[in-house]
Amino acid sequence: MIAVLGAFDGFHRGHALLFQHAEAMAAEKNSSWGAVTFGPHPGLFMKTLSSTLFTSRERERIRRFLGVPQVVSLRFDEELLHFSPELFWEFLRREVAVEGIVVGQDFRFGHRRAGDVALLARYCREAGVEFLGIDVLEHLGKKISSSDIRERVEAGQCELAAEELGYPYFISAEVVHGVGRGRRMGFPTANLSVDPQKLLPADGVYAVAVPEGEWKAGALSIGGNPTFSDVSGVQAEVFLLDHEGDLYGRELSVFFLSRLRPQCRFKDAGELTAQIDADVLQARRVFTQSFESRFPWHDGFLE
Repeated sequence: MIAVLGAFDGFHRGHALLFQHAEAMAAEKNSSWGAVTFGPHPGLFMKTLSSTLFTSRERERIRRFLGVPQVVSLRFDEELLHFSPELFWEFLRREVAVEGIVVGQDFRFGHRRAGDVALLARYCREAGVEFLGIDVLEHLGKKISSSDIRERVEAGQCELAAEELGYPYFISAEVVHGVGRGRRMGFPTANLSVDPQKLLPADGVYAVAVPEGEWKAGALSIGGNPTFSDVSGVQAEVFLLDHEGDLYGRELSVFFLSRLRPQCRFKDAGELTAQIDADVLQARRVFTQSFESRFPWHDGFLE
């Protein structure tokens, strides 16, 4: 197997470049290829992260979209955390029959990230394993990284996150019952039960795209409900334009296109309804004007 190594908090354009090289190497060697990663995510295990960009189900969807034939997940535990670079290399060789390894030039491995690309290249050379270290991909003068994309998402910068991911940031979650206020106001929303370890964008209202047989426009609200006091905690609810029918119990995937506005308090339900009506019109305009032109790949996410 030609292995692309990484923690992979989702897959972004830098990872996609590594996959292209791994696929080419596999074709030359008449071998299989795929990603080798860890579960749980090392950041969650070490508590340096409280959330990840994508859940395991979402990463599986991205894997299919990118055409990665397989993902091998190695269990990340206290023992692996304390492996020296040499012990990690021996562990990897026992767990995965690697014929070649592809990594970015910033790849580190072993306890306290003691191993670098030069050391990994030496291990591969001594073992007769082909090795390729790829220069990191940059965007706006900075390397594309999961941590940078997290910052984009947390700031609600959907467009920049999409440029670095290669597709819009998205949430996949089951539709559950809410308080029903949206329906009474003329905008029946689907309340999403989001995984607690899923990173949510900044509070606000977003123009989104939802694959439901075909791509449909939507307006999604994330945050509390500052106008009313009967809802606590952070909620994510989406109004799907041009859709009829019951969505309860279904899993929806919601792709973020643009942040329309922050959350704000309105004096009454009438004022809120007028603002929602304006949000929906703007969400439709964003979808109509930019979705297909900005994301020519979009059919790859239809299921």
